[in-house]
Amino acid sequence: MQLRSWFLGSVLIAALSGATVLPLHAQDSDAELTIARENIEKAYRSGDFETARIGLLPFAEVGEVTAQYRLGFMMANGSGGPVDLEGAKLWLEKAVEQDHGPAVILLARTYLTGQPEVSDYRQAAKLLTKAVADGSAEGGYLLAQLKRSGLGVEGDKEGAFEMMNAAARAGNLDAQVALAQMYARGEGVELDEAQASRWLLQAADDGSLVAAMSLYTNYEQGTGFPKDPDKARKWLETAAEGGLPLAQRILGTELLNAEGDGADPVRGISLLLAAAEADEAGAQSNLGFAYATGKGVEQDDAKAAKYYQLAADKGLTRAAVVMGDFYVSGRGVERDIEKATHYYGIAVSGRSEIAAQRLGVLIAADEVPVEAVGEENALYFVANAALSGDEGARVRLEEISAGGELFADLRLGDIYREGQGVEPDADLAVKYYRKAAEAGYGEAQYQLAEFYAAGNAVEQNYIEAHKWANIAAANGYEPAAERRDLYANLMTADQIAEAQAQARVYMKKP
Repeated sequence: MQLRSWFLGSVLIAALSGATVLPLHAQDSDAELTIARENIEKAYRSGDFETARIGLLPFAEVGEVTAQYRLGFMMANGSGGPVDLEGAKLWLEKAVEQDHGPAVILLARTYLTGQPEVSDYRQAAKLLTKAVADGSAEGGYLLAQLKRSGLGVEGDKEGAFEMMNAAARAGNLDAQVALAQMYARGEGVELDEAQASRWLLQAADDGSLVAAMSLYTNYEQGTGFPKDPDKARKWLETAAEGGLPLAQRILGTELLNAEGDGADPVRGISLLLAAAEADEAGAQSNLGFAYATGKGVEQDDAKAAKYYQLAADKGLTRAAVVMGDFYVSGRGVERDIEKATHYYGIAVSGRSEIAAQRLGVLIAADEVPVEAVGEENALYFVANAALSGDEGARVRLEEISAGGELFADLRLGDIYREGQGVEPDADLAVKYYRKAAEAGYGEAQYQLAEFYAAGNAVEQNYIEAHKWANIAAANGYEPAAERRDLYANLMTADQIAEAQAQARVYMKKP
């Protein structure tokens, strides 16, 4: 009666929480349990994991190994509720105690997630060693990967190859792909491109979408196989039709952007939507572009913003730049400079110079306070905007220079040397470079050397050119050493000695 009471209690709790459950009506407790199992099985197989997760708990509590395994599986994957790796570990350990083979593999995979609450490579290796002894090809693949990396076990490339080879021959697709990589790299075995190709083709033919995608790349680029656009397209189609989001994004984008007979915008959008729904950031960004431009769909700024934002929130640099622009202009969203700053910041983290320039323009216009990004970052952003030709940023940079910030002098030297948004002015460039050079900026020292060597805005003087190039090289500015040696070829021994002496005196200055 204990299990029956527990189950009825769980049904009541589920009903109160709004979950869909199948109530019990049989008079006999054994009959009730039979109906419960049938209902849980039906829910599990139909994908109603919320009901299954609730219903399995009482059966797992009393030691039914299948219930323990399935509950652990759903907790590990977030099926029917939140991801709960600690809970998954608890139930899988109980199933492993009863020698449940699939639970051994899944518990090992749980230990391999890298999540601090459950990560344990040594325990994973012990479980996988047991799985291999029991004949598990998947266990062999995973243990071979640990041997390749030296995590949880002693690194052993040759042993990893032998184990990976056995798992591949037993039909494990992941092992076949990994074995192809090992042959291609000569890892644990003599490099053998023919064997690498053979195993990659075998994996793809057996249904590995990862292998199909690798074949697409290889045939597209001519790496490992002769370049063959038709075969590349065949394998890309295979991977996309199999549901691989990356392949769906690439093929969808190609079909959307193709011209003439190769164009198929309807299918292209369909593939991009499938990949976007699978949370593929690139597809979400490309959908944003489609809606922003009306390419293959009706133009819709709100939908464009929706998809760009999904991609930007995953850290995709190009999407973050666009979302910053959208929030600045109020396109598809309400204008919001704070949010624009946030997304430009994401893009800057991805090394986007455009985002740095956009932030610099906003800072120079006093729309973004310096405190929001930090003083050092603000200077960098304003300098980037000024170098892009923005007049407001250049004026702000000159104000900063007047306040004694010598990095501003370095960048102002660049601006007037190149004529970025202004007429080129060698005299001003030399003025700003000299201030930055005297402050120790190796890049400014190098540029000053170039002006002296060319006699541009100053009298040509190879001693000065050699001196400043030598100082810049000593300060770690790598191009300067080559220029110094070039100048030396145009100088007498006495001139070189004088330049070196001046450089030594300069470097001894406090």
